[in-house]
Amino acid sequence: MINRVLIITPANEQELQIDDLNAQMGGSFNFQLQNPKELSPDSFYLPPDYIILDSLAIEEESLQWVRTLLSHFPAAKVPVILLSKDPEKEKFPKLLEMGVSDFILKPLDGQKLYYRLKTLEKRKADGKKNTRKKESIKNTDQPPEVESSTNAVVRLYPDGKAESVNDGFEQIYGSPFAEYLKKHGHYVFSENSEGFQWALDKFKNGEQGLTLEHQIQTEDSNSKWIQTTLTPLNDEHGNLNRIVAVETDISKLYIEKKKTEELLANLFPHEISEQLKRRGKAKSKKYKMVTVLFADFENFTTLTKTMTVDELITELNRYVRKFDEIIETHYLEKIKTMGDAYMCAGGLPLKNYSNPFDVVLASLEIQKFVNDMGRVKTSWGERPWKLRLGIHTGRVMAGVIGTKKFAYDIWGNTVNIASRMEETGEVGKVNVSGTTWEYIKDYFDCTYRGKIHIKNNVEDIDMYFVDRLKPEFSEDEEGIQPNEQFRKILAQY
Repeated sequence: MINRVLIITPANEQELQIDDLNAQMGGSFNFQLQNPKELSPDSFYLPPDYIILDSLAIEEESLQWVRTLLSHFPAAKVPVILLSKDPEKEKFPKLLEMGVSDFILKPLDGQKLYYRLKTLEKRKADGKKNTRKKESIKNTDQPPEVESSTNAVVRLYPDGKAESVNDGFEQIYGSPFAEYLKKHGHYVFSENSEGFQWALDKFKNGEQGLTLEHQIQTEDSNSKWIQTTLTPLNDEHGNLNRIVAVETDISKLYIEKKKTEELLANLFPHEISEQLKRRGKAKSKKYKMVTVLFADFENFTTLTKTMTVDELITELNRYVRKFDEIIETHYLEKIKTMGDAYMCAGGLPLKNYSNPFDVVLASLEIQKFVNDMGRVKTSWGERPWKLRLGIHTGRVMAGVIGTKKFAYDIWGNTVNIASRMEETGEVGKVNVSGTTWEYIKDYFDCTYRGKIHIKNNVEDIDMYFVDRLKPEFSEDEEGIQPNEQFRKILAQY
C-alpha cells in the first residue's frame, strides 16, 4: 500500500526534492506539495495518511490557521509532523497541545523521514495503545495529546532531572520511569549520563536539535532499539530552560535497516553502498588506471553434461568462493560472475597505483589453486577443471545500473581487451597485455608471446605469460607469494 503524505510548505520553499524523497524511500509513499494559502481540506477526495507541516507555513499564516487545519485532520487519524530548524521558535509545546504529534529537523532527510513514517505506520496498524497508567513522575498540566502519545515524551531540566514523563515511556520500557532508571540506568535520562552530557554540550554550542539511536533493555529483559530526538527550549533571554526528549521504538525498522546494510555491503563496494543508503543512487566515475581480470573455465559446457546440476553448482561454488577469498586479500573488487566466467578489477572504487601488481599476484594464486585442484581430481580419476585467465590495464567507467536489481559494473575498451586476453590465453597460464607488462616487468619473470590479433581491435596486441615473481622478490620456490622486500616496494605505490 502506498501512503499519501501531504507536505504543507510556502511556494518559495520548493527546494524540497520530491523525486529524491521517492527514490530514497523506495516508492512506498506518495508525496504532494501544498501551498498553505491554497489548501482546502474539502478538496481531498481521500485524506492524507500523514501531514508534514513546514514551520514557515505557520510564520506565514498563524497558529489559528494550524488549529483549523488540525480540526479537519485529527491527529489520532492523521499524524502531523512539524518540519523545523528551530522547534522552540515555533512554540513546539503549544503545537503539541494543538495536535502536532512529532517534529523532524530541517533539512528534510529522506532516510530519517522514512523510518519516522514507517514507525507511525506500524503504530496505526497495531491499533489502540495499551492504556496502562503507572507513572511515578506525573505532570497534570501535560497536554492530552502528549500524555497519550505512543512516543515516550520526557521533559528534562538542564541538570538532567526529569520534570515530566508521559504514559508512552512505560509502553516502550515496560515499567515506570523512576523504577526503570533505578534498575537499568539510561543512556540519556540517567543523571550524568554520557548521552545527556553530549547533548548538553551541543546545545551550549548552538545546536537546535539532535537525534541519536541507542539500545535498551526492557523490564522483561528484551532488547529494543530506540531513536531519541532532543530539542532545547530556551527562555526569553536565550538561556537553556528545558530539554524535550521524544523517544520512538525503532527495533523492527533497525533490524531491517541492518539487514539492508549488510546486503548492500555484500553486493557493492563500501563507497557505493554508502551512497545508495544516503541518496538511493550512486554516481558513475571515470578511472584512468584500472587493471581488469577475466577468468573462464575451459570446456565448461562439456562438464555440464557429465555432472548433475547439484554437483556442478557445488563444484563451481567451491572455485568461486576461493577466488573471492584470494582477491579480497589483494584488495580487488569483484565485479560479477557470468556462468562459469569470473571478473574482478583493481584500482576501484578506491584509486591506487598498485593495482597491476595486486591483480597479477591474485592471478598467480588463483591459477595455482586451480592447478593444484586439477592434480587432486586427476588422482581421483575425475576430469580436472582448467582455467584461462587474461589481464589488461587502462581506463574504465564504473557505476551502478538498474532501478530495482542494482548492479555495479564497469565499461570501456579496457574491459573488452581484458576479455579478449582471456580468450587468447592458455589454460593454467596468466596472460597479460603489453600495457600491464610495462608496469610489472621489473618484478615478475614473463614470457613474451608476440603480437596477437584480438577480435574487434585494429592493432595486434603484445601479450606475455607471467611465469612467477622474480626469485629475489619471492617468499616461496614457486614465485607465488611476495617476500618482505617486495611488500615494502608495493607499499610505495
